[in-house]
Amino acid sequence: MDPMLLGETLSASAVGEIYYGFWMPAGGNDGGGGIDVFDIETDDDFEVIMQTKKSDEDDDAALPITAIAQGIDAGAKLYKFDLLNAKDLVRYRIISKAAGYMHFQFTQPLWAPN
Repeated sequence: MDPMLLGETLSASAVGEIYYGFWMPAGGNDGGGGIDVFDIETDDDFEVIMQTKKSDEDDDAALPITAIAQGIDAGAKLYKFDLLNAKDLVRYRIISKAAGYMHFQFTQPLWAPN
């Protein structure tokens, strides 16, 4: 078996550090998103949110359209959540709630037809 490294690792040194994914086109108003967590230092160290905005708005105008309802637990797990009322663009945002690390991979959002 060949070892393979997937995803990214975030290492937060303090509470309140913010990390952003890239902007993706929304394929509809509603859909589903998720994050595949391979490892996390401690339960609830990070909060994952999906943001949305119109293509002609500044990044600061982005609004949250969902968040993981339950905290992220230690150990490998896929977290899925509903996306509601998306505008033109969406992106993931991660906020550290403690100093620690998380190894993860964002999932591509799946969109329901309008």
